[in-house]
Amino acid sequence: MAPMDERLEIANAVSMMSFAAVVSTGSFSAAADALGYSKAAVSRQISQLEARIGLRLLERTTRSIALTPAGREIYSRCSRILDEVKEANDLLAGIQATPRGDLRVRAPVVASLFRITEMIPKFLEMYPQIKFHLDLTDSKIDLIKGDFDLAFWTGDTYDSTLDSIKLWEYDMVVAGAREYFAKAGVPRTPAEIKDHACIMETHLSRPGEWALSQEHVIQLQGVRLVSNSVRVTREALLAGMGIAFLPRFLIEQDLAAGRLEMVLNGHVTTKLPLYLVYAKGNYVLAKVKAFVDFMSQSLNEGEIVPEFCDEF
Repeated sequence: MAPMDERLEIANAVSMMSFAAVVSTGSFSAAADALGYSKAAVSRQISQLEARIGLRLLERTTRSIALTPAGREIYSRCSRILDEVKEANDLLAGIQATPRGDLRVRAPVVASLFRITEMIPKFLEMYPQIKFHLDLTDSKIDLIKGDFDLAFWTGDTYDSTLDSIKLWEYDMVVAGAREYFAKAGVPRTPAEIKDHACIMETHLSRPGEWALSQEHVIQLQGVRLVSNSVRVTREALLAGMGIAFLPRFLIEQDLAAGRLEMVLNGHVTTKLPLYLVYAKGNYVLAKVKAFVDFMSQSLNEGEIVPEFCDEF
């Protein structure tokens, strides 16, 4: 076998693809159609490849083609080149064409409470070629690394280097059980919070403080329970363990039933934002653009605005 240049030559790659296409389709004509070349061009590519390596790869007759021993040895490798190029072409087409492929989304554990999970079936009905991966975690992840395409996030800005859209803002309230207030009294001013047992939900506010408004950022002193679960926070409220700072819609039914009461209403103006964030440049991917546009449209139509939260 004649020695070949150790550098990868484009001509070799094209010739190998032509060879693999002829073998996989069974004819020069079919290979030419698949590659978008003429039959003569495909034949010439394979002849040039055989000349470069000094071995015959195909036995040609007027009715059929057959692999030589050398052809059988290199066919699987040439076939992989052809498959990789096809996959790359499909990926490039997918960037600007029909939304398809795996869409990997991170969301808070309480995503269902924000009506996020209600939107997924509607989205998949519109885009049947997308496979949706939903990972529930309250931890930040690195979207730049590419493990996820998008993330839902509540609270402070996720990462200033990322692109984002604000989907909604939720009213925050300070609340507690009537039984608790009967024993501990009702705080009349933000400063009186220091005299009360506080229940912290770590995903809804910064550690050790409640930002009721720009004017009233309270450093907590009487924290009795710290949790990363709004379910645990609500249960603690209902048990009369103290007061909590959380989105109103999460306890709307409890408020209506008189199980919980809001306090300091005139002092709380903070709203909890819900963002959809993604790496800069990802918007050009058809699947990412489709989901961002879908959620924006859902926002405009009021589909992700919670009127109240069912008991959880």
